[in-house]
Amino acid sequence: MNPKKIGKIALLLIAILLLAGCGKENETTTKKIQEKKTSEPSINNKIEVPESQTEGMSKLTCTREADAGSDIDVNLDYEVYYQGEYIQILHSTEQVVTDNQETLDEYENAYKGIYKNYEGLKYYDNTVKRTDNSVTSDTVINYGKIDIDKLLDIEGEEDNVIKNGKVKLDDWLEFTEKFGMKCE
Repeated sequence: MNPKKIGKIALLLIAILLLAGCGKENETTTKKIQEKKTSEPSINNKIEVPESQTEGMSKLTCTREADAGSDIDVNLDYEVYYQGEYIQILHSTEQVVTDNQETLDEYENAYKGIYKNYEGLKYYDNTVKRTDNSVTSDTVINYGKIDIDKLLDIEGEEDNVIKNGKVKLDDWLEFTEKFGMKCE
C-alpha cells in the first residue's frame, strides 16, 4: 500500500477515534474523569522548543476538545509559532488518559504507526510516551526548515494546508476550526 495512503488512513483513524463518542457524558463518567484529572500525568513534560528557534516569532496557544468515549480523557494542546502570515513551527501534544490498557495499546500503536512514516525526516520530531494510564504523542514540525517536498511525499498534497511550500496561518486556523480548535 502507498505510504501516503497509509498516513492518511492512520490520521483518519485517530480522528475517528477521538471524535467517536462525542455527546453527553453521564454523571458517573464525568466524576471519574474529574477524579482522574487530579492524578493524571501532566502533559507539561513535553518536547521544548528552544527560544533561540522562535526568536522574532509570535505564538498562538491552541486547544481542542475531544471525547474518545467512556472513561477516556483526551488532552490536545498546540503551540503555533509564526512570522507574518506563515507558520514556522508547530508543536502538538496529544494525550489519551484511561485506565483501560487495551485502549492505551491501540493509541500507542496508532501513534507509533503514523509517525513511523516520518522517521528520518529532518525537522519533524516526534516522541510517543506511555505511562500506566496515558499515552502522549509530542510532535514538533519546523516548517521553516523542513524539506516540504519530502513532507508532501509522505502526506500527499490533497487536503493539505501546505501551499507553495508554506503553511499560511489563516489556512491552518480555518482547517483546524472545523475540528473544534480554539486559539488564544
